[in-house]
Amino acid sequence: MLKKIRTYLILGVITLLPTVATIYILKLLFGIIDPTLGIAFASLLNWLGIVEFPLSIAGIVFHRYIPGVGFLLTLLLLILFGMMARSLFGKRLFRLAEDFFSRIPLARSIYSTVQQITHAFGQEKSTFQQVVMVEYPRRGVYTLGFLTGVANQETQQKEQTRIVNVFLPTTPNPTSGWLVLVPEEDVTYLAMTVEEGLKYIISGGVVVPETKTDPDNGDSADTLKGDKEAT
Repeated sequence: MLKKIRTYLILGVITLLPTVATIYILKLLFGIIDPTLGIAFASLLNWLGIVEFPLSIAGIVFHRYIPGVGFLLTLLLLILFGMMARSLFGKRLFRLAEDFFSRIPLARSIYSTVQQITHAFGQEKSTFQQVVMVEYPRRGVYTLGFLTGVANQETQQKEQTRIVNVFLPTTPNPTSGWLVLVPEEDVTYLAMTVEEGLKYIISGGVVVPETKTDPDNGDSADTLKGDKEAT
C-alpha cells in the first residue's frame, strides 16, 4: 500500500512539475523582473529628463513604469549574454561565476546540475547526428546512444567494414559517457529526435518519446538505416 502511494506521489510530482515550473517562471518574469526593470528604466529616463512619470499615453496613465518594457529589456539582456558567451571575455566571466558557485556547498550542486542539463540541450545539432541503439555492454542488452560520425580511415581498414562512432551517455547526466566504435550493421537507428533522446536519458526512462512509424512500411528506424546505407 505504501509503495503504491509513493508511486502515485512521484507520478503526481512528475505530472505537475512542467505546469508548476511554467507558471512559476511566468510569475517571476512578469511579476518581479518586468516591474523591477521597468521601474529602473523609467527612473533612468526620468532622471535624464527624457520622460516624466506619471506618463499619459492615449488616455492611459502610467504612474511608475510602462508594463512590458522590463520584459523587452530582459530579452535584450538575454541576447547580450548569449553574444557574450561566444566571446573570450564572456567565457572568462562565466568561468569566474562557475568558480564562485563551486565554492558554495549547496549552490555548487544546484549550479552543476542545471549546467549539465543546459549543456546537454545546448549541443550543436551537428554534434549528435541521430539517436541509435546498440547492444552494450553485452548481447541482448541495449543502450541508447548518439551517432557522432564515422570512425577514422585506419579503423575502417583494420576491420574491413564501416565503423561508426557512437557516444553512450550516462543517466541522469548525459554530458558524461564514453565512446564506442561499432560496425554500422550492428547499429539500430531510431526515429526519435536528439532532444527526445536526451529527455529519455535524463529522466531515466520516465519520459518515453512517442513511437514514430513510417506510413509506408510502419518501421521508420529501418527506413532511416536503409537511407544511410544507400548514401
